[in-house]
Amino acid sequence: MTSEAALQTLEPARCNAASLVAASPCPASGGARRLEGHETQRTAFWAFKPSRVAQAILFVSIALLIGATPVFAQSDWSAVRPTPMVTLQIRKLVGLLMLAPAVTLFLLYLFRPRPYVLAGMTAWFAGSVMMLVLSFDSGTPNPADGPEFVSVGRLAVATWALAALVFGAGLRLAAAWFRDPPLIPRNLRWGLAITTLWTLAAAMFLRPGAVMLPAFVMMSVWQAQGAISYLALATSQRMIGPLLTGLGVTGMVVVNTITLGVAAATGGIGAASTQVAYFNFFSAALLVLGMHLLIFEDVIQDLRTANRELATSRDEMKTMAVTDPLTRCYNRRLLYEIAEHELEQHRRYKLPLSLLYLDIDHFKAINDQRGHQTGDEVLKTMGAILRELTRQADFVFRWGGDEFLVLLSAAEPEARNKATQIRRAFLESAIVNSLPDGVDVSIGTVPVPPDTRDFDPLIDQADREMYRRKRALAAS
Repeated sequence: MTSEAALQTLEPARCNAASLVAASPCPASGGARRLEGHETQRTAFWAFKPSRVAQAILFVSIALLIGATPVFAQSDWSAVRPTPMVTLQIRKLVGLLMLAPAVTLFLLYLFRPRPYVLAGMTAWFAGSVMMLVLSFDSGTPNPADGPEFVSVGRLAVATWALAALVFGAGLRLAAAWFRDPPLIPRNLRWGLAITTLWTLAAAMFLRPGAVMLPAFVMMSVWQAQGAISYLALATSQRMIGPLLTGLGVTGMVVVNTITLGVAAATGGIGAASTQVAYFNFFSAALLVLGMHLLIFEDVIQDLRTANRELATSRDEMKTMAVTDPLTRCYNRRLLYEIAEHELEQHRRYKLPLSLLYLDIDHFKAINDQRGHQTGDEVLKTMGAILRELTRQADFVFRWGGDEFLVLLSAAEPEARNKATQIRRAFLESAIVNSLPDGVDVSIGTVPVPPDTRDFDPLIDQADREMYRRKRALAAS
């Protein structure tokens, strides 16, 4: 290597060392330039895309600047007093009545603590607050207002708006939390946060419409989303409760929208808009009925699921109680459970019936010479052959040790042919071919007479027939 090349090689290191002392930076390498460009892009990203918290703060700050004007006249905070058709006392009564479903849902929540019940209960409490907070004078009376006005303070209007937000959000979450985890969606979280900040700011500086209208719109939007979720739930779960609840919430959205249009056309909340709002009584009735019915349907559905699981477990336990775990054949307990029924069918319909009694020859020698694991494999093979060569109407039992019993729906000639097939399949199996000569199976066959009342004598007869054939095989 030449001295010039060595100097070129050492130049970056010397430059880096000098940059630690001097203020002038060294020329960046390709990797450094890429890293520097990446940092510049990241800085630009945060510069032009602030976080959502910063956006919310900016939104509220602009609202406060726009609304930073002298406090408006008290008449701007007055709502038209209802006509005698619906007095303030009736409005108070309605607000108190709305506490009834909230209380019943609370009691049901104690019985069935599910998130959707809690969300529905919260929505009804908020609805009660909405009715009660505007049913009495809460502001300083304005001498310019006549007796047809009710003076409403800023705190009351803000409380109404916040209760409206909770009412709409509660109905939406009650539908969403029926089957899904109790999580608040991100758009709902941000919507609640921004509208709450706007409500508090507008209640201090702006007119009542600036407080109530955004809350009303957001409540209606969330109610509409909840209605869609309820109707979809009714379709998927085939329940009446979600259907009634969805129709009730839909009715509220429609009635409130029409009421808003009538109020805007008539210059404010008056007799016309109040009469339209009467229809919310029908929507509320459907909503109350649907929510409570949904809880009971949910309980019934859980009970049905539990009953199905219990029935499945009971069937599995029953199967385990009558099944040999090694060979997966029935045990002798099942024979005595079905004996009366099978013999009755045999007598009534003259169905052919036969018994096969099987015993594996030299099985003890297999256990002694090859081990019990090999003996278990021989038993499994025999069980598999018997299940494969018999029909669904037949019964295969492991009678004990190396003995098997087959209740065959066949006459004696067919039963003897079946015994021959079973013996041939056993001798041709892989496990038997790996064993010493002499391993065989002896089968005794006995027909079941039509007047049989008990299997035990026939089983003894089949056992004797099996031993006769065993001796014949040994002699040959």
